[in-house]
Amino acid sequence: MTKNRFNDALDWALQGKYARVVAEERTYEGWIERVHHSRGSVVMHTVTADETETLGSVFIRTPDIVEVIKPQKRIEWRDVNDLQPFPDHDLDFEPKDDIIRACYRNQYAKSFPVIREDGTIINGHKRITAARIAGLDRHPVEVIDVTDEQAAELFAVAHRNQLEDDTDNAAKRENKSGNSPTDTAEEKE
Repeated sequence: MTKNRFNDALDWALQGKYARVVAEERTYEGWIERVHHSRGSVVMHTVTADETETLGSVFIRTPDIVEVIKPQKRIEWRDVNDLQPFPDHDLDFEPKDDIIRACYRNQYAKSFPVIREDGTIINGHKRITAARIAGLDRHPVEVIDVTDEQAAELFAVAHRNQLEDDTDNAAKRENKSGNSPTDTAEEKE
C-alpha cells in the first residue's frame, strides 16, 4: 500500500490479472505482475505479442491502453432501496460522517459494497446506509454470483471483527450475570 489511493486502486485492479496492453503499435497479452507508477510502465509475464509471438516476461514502457481481458469484478449501479441486509446481519452500526459526506459530495461511498445477484448485501451495509442518509437513489456495487453457503462464509469473513466483538460482549454479560447466554435462552423456553 502506498499513500496514493489512485496508485493503490490501480495496483489492485491490475496486479495478477490477465490483460491486453497496447504500446507502440504492438499488442501484448499476459499476466500483469507490477505497475511502475513513476515510470508509467507495466511488467507482464507469459506474454504473447500480436497474437503470434511468445515472449515470456516483458517490461512495457508507457503503454497506450491497459485492459483487463477477464475482469473479475462486475460493477453495476443499483437502486439503494432494492438492496437488503444479509439475513444474519444484526450488527448495530452507524456509518461514519466522512462516508456520508463522500456520498453526498461524490455520489460514491469510497468503495464498492459487495452484493449478491438478488440484492442481498454481503459487505457494505454501512456504505449503503450512508448512501441512503446522503439522499442517493443509486450507488455502484460489486455484484457476485455465489451459493448461499459461499455468501455466508464471505459475510463471516467480512464481518469477523464485529462478530468477535459481539461474542466478547456476550461473554462479558455472562460473567456479570452468572448465566451463560445458553442458560438464559433455556430459561425463557
